[in-house]
Order: sequence, then structure tokens, then C-alpha cells
Amino acid sequence: MRSVAVFSLLLALSANARADDLGVVSKEEIASRYPELSPADIHEAPVKGFYEIAVGTRVTYITQDGRYLFQGDIVDLADQQNLTETRRAQNRAAAIAAVAPETEIVFAPNGGVVKHRIYIFTDMDCGYCRQFHRDIAAVNALGIEVHYLSYPRTGPNTDSWAKAEGVWCAPDRKAALTHAKLGADVPAVAGCATKTVGEHYELGRKFAFTGPPAIYSESGVELGGYLPPNELALRLAFLDEPKASAHTPPR
Repeated sequence: MRSVAVFSLLLALSANARADDLGVVSKEEIASRYPELSPADIHEAPVKGFYEIAVGTRVTYITQDGRYLFQGDIVDLADQQNLTETRRAQNRAAAIAAVAPETEIVFAPNGGVVKHRIYIFTDMDCGYCRQFHRDIAAVNALGIEVHYLSYPRTGPNTDSWAKAEGVWCAPDRKAALTHAKLGADVPAVAGCATKTVGEHYELGRKFAFTGPPAIYSESGVELGGYLPPNELALRLAFLDEPKASAHTPPR
């Protein structure tokens, strides 16, 4: 994965920097040394004297002389705000926005009144994924629009992957997904060679969650795994509060 290669190179950079090379290095100069990086990946860090390097959801910090690399989260203790997680959320939101809408399976509230949108990586076989879908009507009734992305947890060339392809190839994908969540067989669709399952799966790997279901807000905030409908609505409402990111979400 690109982020792994980038951070391996940055570790080499910090290990090989010499004391007589010290001095402020521009973001463009750091990026020019490594083709895997672009200047757009490098930002002013929230702490003076550092750059922030963000590739996907991988975030690290490097001193502006290019010598020392720091891995870990920066927390503003005055506001109790995790500044590193804020950057991760921004990058997740950009990645979610780049997903082609026609590749998602969407369950929207009746009447078209949408208070929140969530994006959930799902597997056809996992128990909590199925439980979430059993709650889908209650979730929609709370004004939450659900955008499903495919994440067959066992990976390519497995039964779960074949089921996901069957769902995403089906003429009525919403009905096929519901049937699959109920344990029904998912018939293969002749001539279907969808790339969607693989694309969604690779995006999920970049997000680096532990397993499906994995739920994200439209703003890229990681909400966790399975949540009962009312708890999910509470967390989403909390994100809408002023300075919500400066506090710990309710549990």
C-alpha cells in the first residue's frame, strides 16, 4: 500500500539525516526526494517546527529540518481535541466523497428528509453486519441515510467475496443485499465483472479498521462498529454540536 511505502521511506530519511544537514527544508523539497510523496501530502503541523505528513489515514510528523520523524497523535490539552484524528477524518471524508455514488447501495429515509448520512463497510456474513441491516428501517426512521460499501472480510476468492459480487451485480441491489443479510443464497450474475467490490475493499483497507461493520460520518469521523439506531443517532447529533470534536463522543 502507498502509505506503508511512504512511511518506510520517511523512517529511512530520519535515520540517514546528518547533523550538518540541519536547516529548514521546504515541503516541496521533502516531496521531491520521494516520488511516493506529493507536496499536497505535507502540511504545516499544529506544533511549531514540524510538518504533518498525511497519506490516506496514516499521519505522522517530521521536524522541518527533515531529521526527526514522530509517530503518534497530537492532542491539544486545552481543548481536549485530537488534532491528528481531525486530519484523519478530513482525509477519510475526501476519500468517501471520491467514491462513485452509483457504486453504493443506499437506503434512504422515506419522504426524503435526511438529517445525517453514514457510510458503512459491510460483509454479507458477519453477525453484526446482519444485525445492523435488521435495524435499517429504524435507522432510516431517525433521518439517517445509509450508504453501503462492500468489504468482504475474508478477502478475494472466498465465498463472502462471491456473495458481495452477486449482490453488487444484481439488477435490484437493495433487494439482493437484504436477501443476503437474511442468509439467502446470492446467485451469480452471468457476464458480470464488477470492479466495485475490489475498489471498496481496497478503500476499507486504507481506512485500517479492524473489521466490518465499520461506520463513518459524511465528515469522515469514525463512529465504530455496530451501534443500535438510537445510539447511532445520538453520536451523529453530537457531531453537529459546536466544537463537538473537542470532546469525547458519548458511549
